[in-house]
This record gives sequence, structure tokens and C-alpha cells, in this order.
Amino acid sequence: MANHSRVARRVRGPILDAPVMKGLEQVAFSDMGGRRDGLQMDYQVVDDRHYLYVGHFWSGGVTILDVTEPAQLQIVGFIPTPTKATWHIKVNVSESLMILPCELNFFAPPGINAAEAKHGVRLFDASNPTAPEEVAFWESGAPGVHRSWWNGGDYAYLSAATTAPGMWMHGVPDQTRVMTVLDVSDWRNPRKVSDFWLPEQRGEGQPMGEGETLYTHEPTVWGDRAYVAYWDGGFAIIDIEDRSHPKLISHTRTFPELSDGNTHTCTPLLDRNILVVSEENTANFGGEAPKKIWLWDISDEEKPSPIAQLPVPEPSVNEPYESYLERGDRFGPHCINQNKSHHLRTSEKVYATYCNAGLRIYDIKNASSPKEVAYFVPPDPDAISDPRPYDREFDIFHGGSRTACTEDVLVDPRGYIYITGTNDGLYVLKEV
Repeated sequence: MANHSRVARRVRGPILDAPVMKGLEQVAFSDMGGRRDGLQMDYQVVDDRHYLYVGHFWSGGVTILDVTEPAQLQIVGFIPTPTKATWHIKVNVSESLMILPCELNFFAPPGINAAEAKHGVRLFDASNPTAPEEVAFWESGAPGVHRSWWNGGDYAYLSAATTAPGMWMHGVPDQTRVMTVLDVSDWRNPRKVSDFWLPEQRGEGQPMGEGETLYTHEPTVWGDRAYVAYWDGGFAIIDIEDRSHPKLISHTRTFPELSDGNTHTCTPLLDRNILVVSEENTANFGGEAPKKIWLWDISDEEKPSPIAQLPVPEPSVNEPYESYLERGDRFGPHCINQNKSHHLRTSEKVYATYCNAGLRIYDIKNASSPKEVAYFVPPDPDAISDPRPYDREFDIFHGGSRTACTEDVLVDPRGYIYITGTNDGLYVLKEV
């Protein structure tokens, strides 16, 4: 059994020079024209052709790929960021409307002027899938809009930054992000409908501990409910039947009793009254306590209860390290396939990225006893997009990445699986 405890030895492990997989086959790979750094993706079908949109860390925008024939990926377009200080690592496309969150690129190399960052969301008419036309910009507070939810309809749900006296966000005082409901029924004139604040964000209720971060990391919305990840604040279920006056149903604080914090994403499986809750690992070399992926019972919305944790990955006999902590850089969960209406939707599997442990697929038909059924671990990159110094000793949170690090996953309605990585390019996979 592998040792998943923290390690003091910050040494990069043996190099993995070929992918290792179980239950999957590799269909294709693309370095996206040298833009190997990828994070969130989205997807649409136009005139029977399939398109994938990939946001980048440092390559300055969004790559558009035609994935109609997944084994023959074609780069067909690129949307640059408005400034070098602005990130487009998050991408949302639905019903021919593209929404690109804009925020300060806080991983930017030296020399970038933070004052030039755009804060808010850009709206594009993506009915021409290879050349979307920008039609509007909605401005937020600094440092901008992070991982947000747009899945069609009249409203988008943003993780929008704002001033909050007494709050703390990743080392910055008096700052938080709230869930902003944005009316996008008129693409050219987006209109804020409301902001939802937890009582704790206003200094009410149970206080946060010293140095704890509380903000909307991502809202996920189905029907008249929002399931919102709040980083060190756990997660909340919010009634949004009246978009102008969202109401809190319940707030579940998991840190520190159940969790080391960093609640990243909540995905509801409503046909089973289950909420999948993923946390994010942010430190290299085991520099923080292990993060987890949970299954919660939400049949009683006012009192969610934990069902199980998904198993922690262990290296196969074909990998040259005894634990993923030994492999180096980041080990732990990051993102999960979110079952959007235009993606593959399943309530029996969880597709999760696990940084240096690649993609992991879990069978959750028996929610109390989930099991890993497939995985894909990419090889270490042969080219590096990450411009940050590889500081393995003194900056394990912001130092550069050199080991393969799988960031995000999207499964399309045909069952093709797309994964991105910090330096890893884009892989297309299929279950076998």
C-alpha cells in the first residue's frame, strides 16, 4: 500500500516517458500549436461538426479545435486575451453564446503590469464556431471573475470578485468572490440581477479562522438550485427560484473537521440525491494535507450528510515511483466532469483529474463503496510552457511545474474524453 502522508523530501521522482493506462485507449494528442498549457474546456456542435474550446494559462487566450474526427484534431481558431495581464483559463460555451471570464493572471511572469488586467466577462456570439464575435463586456471588481457556470437559458452564474471588509482571499485582505447572477438573455446588454453573499462573507455567523479563504469558487446550477463551492468555507445549497433574491438553504462547513479546505466544485446527481464535491490540491511535494473527492447525500437539502470518499489513486506496477508524492509537483484532485446539458451526463461514474496522477474514473453505482475502474497517467512533458522558475524548495505554491499535471476533463456526448494539463497538451481518450 502506498504511503500518502506528507513528505519532507522535495525531489522530483523518476521520469515517466510513456503514458500508463487502464480501461482507456488514447485516441489522439495535440500540443495545440505549441500552446501546451490548458485548463478548462467547453464544447459545442454546429452544423454537425464538433468543436472544443481550451483556455490557456500562459499562451494568452483560447484555442478552438475541430474534434469532429477525434483521431484527427484540427486547430481552427484562436481567441487572444485583451491584455497580457489577463487570464482566459475558464471557458463557457452553450447555445452559441461564449462567456470568457477575465481575471488577473496571478501566475504571470515578471514584467506584467497587473493594472492592465481586465476584470469581468467577455461575451461572444459563437454561432460562427471558429471565429466568435465579441458582442459585450461585463465588468466586475478586481481581481476578476473565476470559474463560473453558463449552461444555456437566460442567466449565467459568476464567481465575481468584490470588496469585503474582514475577508481574506489567498493572502489578500478585504476581498472575496460572490455568486453574481447575470441576465444574458440579450447578449449585447448583459445585466446584473443579484449578488449572493453568505452571512460569513459579511462578517456574520460563525467566523472564519485566521488566514482562511472564503469565496465563491464555482457555482453549479440545475433548475432552481445552485450548488456552490466556497473554498475553505465548504459548500452551500442556494434556492435561486427568484434570481433577484437567492436564498440560502444550507451551508456545510467541512474545514477543518472533515477536510483540509479548498472546496473546488460541486456536481449534483439529482436522480440519486447525491452531490459530488471535489477539493483542489494546490501545493507541490505534499505541502498541504491530502485533498479529497466526496459523495454527499442531499436528499435532505437542509442537512447534507457524507456518504463516502472516492479512493485515493496509487501508482500501477508500470510506473517508476512508489507513490505519487514521490513523482513530485502536485498530487491531488482538481476538476471533475460536470455533466453539463451538452456534455455526457452520467450519475454512475465520476471522471476526475488528479494532477500528477492523471485522469481517474470511478464507478459510483454503489455510492457507499465507490471504486476506481480506469485511469490514464500522461508522460512527463517534453516541452515546457510554464515560465515560472522551478522553485522546489521555497515556493511550493507558486513555483513552476515540470511533472505532468492533469488539470481538467470534459466528456462529450459521444463518450470521447478530453484532458488538459499545465504543460501536457491535449489528450483525447476513449473507454474500452
